[in-house]
Amino acid sequence: MGKRKLHTRICDMLGIEYPILQAGMGGFADPPLVIAVSEAGGVGTLGAATYTAKGLDEAIREIRKGTSKPFAVDMLLPDSLELMAGVDKEKLRDYIPEEYKVREKELRKEFGVPEDYRTTREVDMWTMEGTKTMIQVCLDNNIPILAAGLGRLGWVMPECKKRGIKTIGIGANVKMALKHVEDQCDIIVAQGFDAGGHTGNIGTLSVVPQIVDAVKPTPVAAAGGIADGRGLAAAIALGAEGVWCGSMFLLTPEATFTEGQKDRVIAATERDAVITKGLSGKTMRQLRTAITRAWDEGPLPPLGWPLHLILMEDIIDYCYEHQDKPEYDEKLVTPAGQATRLLNRRRTSKQVIDDMVEEAIEVLEKGIPSRVQWK
Repeated sequence: MGKRKLHTRICDMLGIEYPILQAGMGGFADPPLVIAVSEAGGVGTLGAATYTAKGLDEAIREIRKGTSKPFAVDMLLPDSLELMAGVDKEKLRDYIPEEYKVREKELRKEFGVPEDYRTTREVDMWTMEGTKTMIQVCLDNNIPILAAGLGRLGWVMPECKKRGIKTIGIGANVKMALKHVEDQCDIIVAQGFDAGGHTGNIGTLSVVPQIVDAVKPTPVAAAGGIADGRGLAAAIALGAEGVWCGSMFLLTPEATFTEGQKDRVIAATERDAVITKGLSGKTMRQLRTAITRAWDEGPLPPLGWPLHLILMEDIIDYCYEHQDKPEYDEKLVTPAGQATRLLNRRRTSKQVIDDMVEEAIEVLEKGIPSRVQWK
């Protein structure tokens, strides 16, 4: 028996084998994962949030060397960028209240981060000017697909249309989904509260069919707690034509994840993936760490994005630079959706996709006759 296919309109639109789109996951979805997912028949997505414009250009070139198949780049385009036009990253530090700088010093001491440590990592996506430079890199490279993990693509849409770049907008509610329709995005991701990373506040089962109905005929990919073939089949039953998944790729060898992070995901329950603003200032679901507790249970609420991330970046990066030590590895940012109990074994990206497709086809073909009686 030959390899079975699961094909939807999204496959035709993007030129892919399966309607499985890997979520951007900035910091964790680098070229090796993108290449592996695209080669396996889905859409690999580069999480651009942690790159400079130069680094993004190099990453895109690396992806193209590794695969000739379609891939995406995921950008963060929150409305707050417009409010900070003309302000560079160093000037943004001046907007951080003094009591937060004091708190940051306290956390450095608590977590063993030297007071004089400063990260050497450069990121362009803190400012409007830097973000526009990154967008221009995507346009100049004529990438196949551009996604907005946060915010809207409206202002860049004319250039995408001109170049034939497909676009993906992510909505956690009908109001945001309709904004992406207004911008003429090719695909809308309906993302439920169950999702890892930046997420909304409506459950996947509720939000997907509502967005499907609201944005017709624009195709929808479902996101949030989808980590196996049953989730893919359920998404199709809800009217979606594909899925946007991140967490199920975290245990693959291609993801930028330490073995300690993978072990913690495998050990986690569905209650361990919590909503926090303690990392970036934006609502984000990840496994609890000492850093998230310091803000979720601490004396001060988190600042907004990107000020909170700028405040915390030295501490976060110091932990990454010293991840070989358990006391720092356990503090690493570890995004994960609520399907944590389904994330229980290490597999390659190809195995993850093949297993998801085979299980989804089996569910869709056979249904659930053993548990339902038709009268």
